[in-house]
Amino acid sequence: VRGDRNFDKQMQQAQADSGKQQQVLEKRIKNMVKQFESNESKRKIQRTNSNRAYHEIISFHKSDTEKLPKKVLLKIARKYAKERSPNSMVISTMHTDKDHLHIHNVISALEFATGKPVRLSRKEFKDVKKRMEVWQEKELGLEHSKVNHSKKKVQMLQLDIERELNLR
Repeated sequence: VRGDRNFDKQMQQAQADSGKQQQVLEKRIKNMVKQFESNESKRKIQRTNSNRAYHEIISFHKSDTEKLPKKVLLKIARKYAKERSPNSMVISTMHTDKDHLHIHNVISALEFATGKPVRLSRKEFKDVKKRMEVWQEKELGLEHSKVNHSKKKVQMLQLDIERELNLR
C-alpha cells in the first residue's frame, strides 16, 4: 500500500505515547481503505455481488512457534502475497493472541490499477497452499504446520452419507 512506510516510521516515533499511536493507526487504516477503494473504482466489469477483497489466514502449529520470529512471519506474508496474487494489493498482520501464531491477509479482488479480477479456482488455491507448504518446510524447517488437503473431501463424503441416510 502506497505511503505505508511513513506510517510505520510515525508508529515507531510515537512508541511511548499510546494516544498518538492510536491516531497514527487510524490514519494508516484510512489510507489503506482509500487505496483499496481507489483500486476498486477501476473494476472493468461491474456486478452487484462482486468480491471486493479476500480474507485469508495462514495458521501455524504451536510446535513451530520458536521458528517464527516477526522477521520470518513478514517473510512468509510477502512470499504468500507473491504466490497468491502477485499483482494485487495485500495487507497482512500477525496475531499472537492464541496458542499458535497466525497471519491475516486482506487481498484486493482486483489486480492493482488494471481492474482485472484475481479469483482463483479451488485447484489453483490448493496449488498455492501446497507450494507455500513445500517452501515453508524447505526454507524455514516448519515440520508441523501442514494442511491435510484431503480432509474436506472425507468430511463432505461423510455429510453426503448422513444426508442419504436421513432421506431414507
